[in-house]
Amino acid sequence: MTDTELIILAEKTIDLIANIVEAEDKDCLIDIDFQDSILNLTTEQGVFVINKHSVAKEIWLSSPISGPYHFHYILGIWKSRLSKNLIEILQQELKINFHLYQQNFKQLDNSIINI
Repeated sequence: MTDTELIILAEKTIDLIANIVEAEDKDCLIDIDFQDSILNLTTEQGVFVINKHSVAKEIWLSSPISGPYHFHYILGIWKSRLSKNLIEILQQELKINFHLYQQNFKQLDNSIINI
């Protein structure tokens, strides 16, 4: 995957996360603010910030629960240096079901590779 494809994938991954949180937050407990590829999710626990870092080719997460993470794209998964999965962390901490993520992400990943 080229650097450009990886940056596009990071942007579209964050967009997909925002869409899933919006769809799955049935009780409207999470305030979603998504501007300039920076996603802020405000919860009772605090603000989660998710953004891409183009130079490092990473997605960064700042969690009020577990702290900061940097995720690299490895074999179809955004993983931290400690092998933590971005989506699993968000699912646990936000209490949101990300069951739609895998199917949509595979389509997204395939479409970017074919750009």
